[in-house]
Amino acid sequence: MKIGFLELSHVFANQVKLPYSTGCVWSHCKTVDEISNHFSFDVSDWFYALDGSLDVTDTAQKLSQCDVIGVSYFVWNTHISDRICAEIKKINSNCLIVYGGLGTPKYGRCEDFLLERSFIDVIVHNEGEIVFENLLKAIIHNNDFSNVKGITTHKFQTPLEERIKNISEMPSPYLDGLFDDLIAIKNHDYEWESLIELERGCPYTCTFCEVGDRHWTKIIKQDFDKMIREIDWVSEQKIDYLHLIDNNFGMYKNHRIISDLLIDKLETTGYPNTLNITWAKHKKPYLFDIAEDLWKVGLNKSVTLALQSNNYKTLKAVERANENTNLKEVVAHLKQRGMPAYIETILGLPEETLISFKEGLYRLIDEIDYHNYIGIYVMVALPNTPFGDPEYIKKYGIEIKQTSPAFFHHDHPPEKLLNDVNNVVVGSNTMSFDDYIEASGWKWYMISMHFLGWLRILAMDLKKQYGITHREFYDKLFLWFMSNKETLLFKEYNITIKMLKKVFDRKIPWGRKVSDVSTIYWEYEEATSIHIAKEKNRFYDEIVEFLDVKFDINANVIDNQFNKMKDPYKIYNGDLEKWARECMWWGRRADRFFV
Repeated sequence: MKIGFLELSHVFANQVKLPYSTGCVWSHCKTVDEISNHFSFDVSDWFYALDGSLDVTDTAQKLSQCDVIGVSYFVWNTHISDRICAEIKKINSNCLIVYGGLGTPKYGRCEDFLLERSFIDVIVHNEGEIVFENLLKAIIHNNDFSNVKGITTHKFQTPLEERIKNISEMPSPYLDGLFDDLIAIKNHDYEWESLIELERGCPYTCTFCEVGDRHWTKIIKQDFDKMIREIDWVSEQKIDYLHLIDNNFGMYKNHRIISDLLIDKLETTGYPNTLNITWAKHKKPYLFDIAEDLWKVGLNKSVTLALQSNNYKTLKAVERANENTNLKEVVAHLKQRGMPAYIETILGLPEETLISFKEGLYRLIDEIDYHNYIGIYVMVALPNTPFGDPEYIKKYGIEIKQTSPAFFHHDHPPEKLLNDVNNVVVGSNTMSFDDYIEASGWKWYMISMHFLGWLRILAMDLKKQYGITHREFYDKLFLWFMSNKETLLFKEYNITIKMLKKVFDRKIPWGRKVSDVSTIYWEYEEATSIHIAKEKNRFYDEIVEFLDVKFDINANVIDNQFNKMKDPYKIYNGDLEKWARECMWWGRRADRFFV
């Protein structure tokens, strides 16, 4: 019998992820003689690149030749995976389609999901290796799945399978030749992105996170020898990008073993040269040492501070209360070391208001004295979190709208993006949809002006020289350009708000193209930055006019700000796309937009 796998990931910056989840599942299953004697898997039946060339009918036709399909289902591939699997079932009704992954509903909440998807035969809950193994064994014997733990079907659900107690013993697709086989038949021009799991689990129970369930609170570690050999493989294959799958990197002192190895590999082989790290929420002294070592060699752009909100009621609602109490000290400590920080927040969390959202940003820049980049993310309601729980939704009056996948920095055809869906939280008992749109506009404003640098130096100079708080400066500027409709800022604000409304009406995908610069869908603040760069003199002339009218301050105060911003026409020979990539996208956490 033949097995196929579907684990689709979007392509960004010409890079595609190795299909790590299904790779781990098959690496385990093929070690079981009973399974390897009855099932075969050809890596040509492994579909992973979600790009503009992916054809639903063609993919379904190829996979329909298999007897079992394992689907890794996540928020970024839900609709396209559903369409492919529905087609497979039409072609071959005997093909068993098995869904797993964090995009499936939480155990006990699958009824409506399955009613809408008759083509799914089985949902696997939590870890997939053991459950998929037991499903294949059941197929070999009698197709009776009632004794397979951890599944839901259209007729029944079984008790959950226990967590794997020793993930170090689980085979690795990097080390058993599976990924070697996949790379050998590479039929595209994309570069690979690698993923290595350091640990499973997270001690936190954040309601917005897919691993916030108490099922995952115990952390189970990988053996260092296994991880070292996997990193060796990534380095030998000359793969630039590595995702460290660990929700709290730097929580333990011995994480230095990994960081030291990565530094050594970079210095001796050049690979990997880019890391995606999720830093531990609690910042121990040795975390800063690890981060600084990685930062010095360019493997770490900043230390992430997962703030989520400055509003205590919101943090309590998402089970993050009593966190970030020492934020000011952490920011000051990073400044002392000369390292940039990176704060993450989420717009759309319960108990947040329009006022508390704005107040939170002002607290950061006026009280905490934080001025590095801040990421303000949309709240995607994941089905296996409390945001997929009707009781939680009712309690906080959560309002959800469907949009295309909420991501940027790609050039996928809009018609294909609009075929896929994210459930985005756009309101609650404390924030109406209109307030949400206004908050989104404020996010655009503050990120564009302050956190991407266009007015940051000026605002800091005004506070130091004239005692003008950031709140006063930005509040007055906002009111001024909103009443001066000929200004560049008003034009950009108006375009951004109109586009956001169209996103929520499912008319356009997320992001904004600047057609004479590139084909990329930029984040709205980045697109505005490109337009400011194109009209830099006009923009700062308008700011000088504002300063004269509202503060009676001489135009010379703008010189420091004007000269601090990298000029794409002088430094990049007019290559606005390269400037935007390096300064506003890749380099924003490290303030690379400044000279």
